[in-house]
Amino acid sequence: MSPAALRLDSFSLGAAGAGGLAPAAEREEAFQCGYEKGLAEGREASLDALNQALADLRCDMRIGQEKEVALRAELRKALAPVLHALVDVLGPRSQRERLRLALADEVARIVEHAPDRALVVRCPQDLQPDLADCLGRGQFPQVRIENLPPGREMVELVAGQGTILFDPAAACAELKAIIDDIKTGD
Repeated sequence: MSPAALRLDSFSLGAAGAGGLAPAAEREEAFQCGYEKGLAEGREASLDALNQALADLRCDMRIGQEKEVALRAELRKALAPVLHALVDVLGPRSQRERLRLALADEVARIVEHAPDRALVVRCPQDLQPDLADCLGRGQFPQVRIENLPPGREMVELVAGQGTILFDPAAACAELKAIIDDIKTGD
């Protein structure tokens, strides 16, 4: 085939004429139709992927929360005995000092409001020296210290018709009750 046999006007627009515009318009319309269809399908696929990702995230969050709740419950159960032991060890060591301070405050109040009243203090034998020292500092004029029956580890302060009970073990019992509430609570 010789190069002269090839006609260049077959590649030009002029040879197609008006019939060439129709296929171009059809191509543009087909392109737009395909573009819109692809865009719609892409959006739908994107929304489906987003919905799936959100569902997966929701599921992962629920699993994480369940693990967190289980871990928190396990920690509460594990810590409760340790906290009880701390209260058992540290509570008795501070009971005597707390008792002396509370008693000194109450004696000072009684001296201020009713200085002429007789005061009766009932306590275990081993606390009497501490209480006598505390009452001596309070300068209460009429005070009598009596023994409580064995096994009762508290102090009763009686002035006239009023009685004030100081129970050092009650604070430890209340702390243990709080620990038990934490252990069973959510």
